[in-house]
Amino acid sequence: MKKLIGVGIVAAMVFSSGAQASGDVLAGKWMLQDADSTQAKLDVAVENVAQEMNFFIRALARPVLKKQTQICQQWLLDWQATQFQFQCDNAEADNIPLTANGEVIKKDEEGVEISGTYQQTSDAVVVVLESERGKRTNTWKQVGENELLFTVKLESEKLPTPLTWSLTYKR
Repeated sequence: MKKLIGVGIVAAMVFSSGAQASGDVLAGKWMLQDADSTQAKLDVAVENVAQEMNFFIRALARPVLKKQTQICQQWLLDWQATQFQFQCDNAEADNIPLTANGEVIKKDEEGVEISGTYQQTSDAVVVVLESERGKRTNTWKQVGENELLFTVKLESEKLPTPLTWSLTYKR
């Protein structure tokens, strides 16, 4: 029994130090790079998905897809004792428990339940948000000493292929 408790304590220390290492690396304010070409990148991503849709649906789908491709000029990333906090520009900060694994974490402005999953590695944080409308995977990955790659993947049964884009940020 003592060995089992000791293993649990060691595992908890390893997990918390891993979380802290990633938090130290990614925590802080990140500013968008190449802002001039950002909208063009997102337009291409939207168009690639729209082209695979039925001709009659494309015109309706494009504005909806563009609405989902929000450009954040800055990200604020932070860890509290039990949660990860991410904030796009001046919007209200979102929080997800570090232990989130598919449970409902909030409701959107229309009352739709959103479940979330938090995953972390030594150089990245992945937050998966799912609702009846689809799945959004946000990945913040350190790719250089002061460089962050933010990647989004939107999946839905209404999309013929996932809508994916990446943007680069610096401290």
